[in-house]
Amino acid sequence: MYVLIVNQQPLGRALAATLVDHGHEVAYLDKDAEYCNAVASELGCLVINGDPSNLRMLQEAGIDRADAIIALLERDIENIMVGLFARQYNVPKILARLRQQHYRAAYQLAGITDIFSAYEYLHNELIIAVENPEIRHVMALGNGQVEIAAIDVAAESPLLGQDLTVLWQDADFPTGAIVLGLLKASEQLFHLPRDRQRIDPDDEVLLVASHDDVQRIARILNTRKRRFLR
Repeated sequence: MYVLIVNQQPLGRALAATLVDHGHEVAYLDKDAEYCNAVASELGCLVINGDPSNLRMLQEAGIDRADAIIALLERDIENIMVGLFARQYNVPKILARLRQQHYRAAYQLAGITDIFSAYEYLHNELIIAVENPEIRHVMALGNGQVEIAAIDVAAESPLLGQDLTVLWQDADFPTGAIVLGLLKASEQLFHLPRDRQRIDPDDEVLLVASHDDVQRIARILNTRKRRFLR
């Protein structure tokens, strides 16, 4: 896959290194000469030192043959411009970092297929850390609307001594959530729901759900009596 990284921050340099290591062909466009020199010497990929919002620079970096383009510029308007150029060249996958939330609709109109927001991620992580310290974010999926999370089982959990089936039998269990399994604290082994392992304190329940549903499941697991579906 030919990936064009349009960068103004250290993240792009790290992404370039990982993508090269994974066997992808990478082009790196950055107005910072120091970063360009570092990437060129460390990775040996195509490096262009120039203005990322300049179409001629994007053409020199190979936008016309890119399978994916990643825009990580400091200003939203510049990322949107890169998205528009990429759409003009029919780049299949256009990814960008969103800086200010009120630009989200403009990103979508520009044809940016994957939008990533550090603000949203940090906001959600901090709220979880304050309100639900038993929840640990593992990985965001898609555009961050769904996540893989681990919930610590509290010593006072109403589910102690039972298996995972009682969790999704609860009347308030979200229909869109999926329980992946149980990580046993005593043996540090992961068990699928079909193993019907007993839930004990300090075990971790792994699941896939939206941010709000993860918090609902944490309440079912740790903070209240259960109501079963009839």
